[in-house]
Amino acid sequence: MSTEAARLAWALSRARKETLSLVSDVTDAAGYRQSVAGEHHPAWIVGHLVLGDTYLLHLLGVQPLADDFTVLLERYGPESLPGSSAAGSERLPVLIERLRDTGVRREEAVGGMSVTDLSRATPDPVLARAQPTLAHHLHALVNHEGYHAGELTAWRRAHGLPPVRWSFSSAG
Repeated sequence: MSTEAARLAWALSRARKETLSLVSDVTDAAGYRQSVAGEHHPAWIVGHLVLGDTYLLHLLGVQPLADDFTVLLERYGPESLPGSSAAGSERLPVLIERLRDTGVRREEAVGGMSVTDLSRATPDPVLARAQPTLAHHLHALVNHEGYHAGELTAWRRAHGLPPVRWSFSSAG
């Protein structure tokens, strides 16, 4: 394990902890509510992150592409629309549990990477244009999850839920 891999695994773990804390008290029914049309509601965001983890675990060679990858892409990919007919087709608690599981596998896989592993070219040619190595891609994923944590924070505020403690802050 390289020092950079350990740091990346830590950052990914903390970002995931933040996401999970932001959805931990969201009910299944509330998880599909939107303040405005097109808003990324919690269920869409969690499904979107599951999609990203599923693809990452495939890119890292941890697992074959999931059987439901096409369904995940249709429901939660960049071209999907929250609030479409697919909304509500998967229960939020199921999506949250899947996100927790993929996060653990993601952290284990990244934490065991060598400097050589992190320096490998990103195998997806579209991603590689902006994220040339796996290390670049993993750093982008930390930022990506932080972006969606911001959306979840704004969603919570709009729906009258209390703020949650930031996972990157010190205890106390």
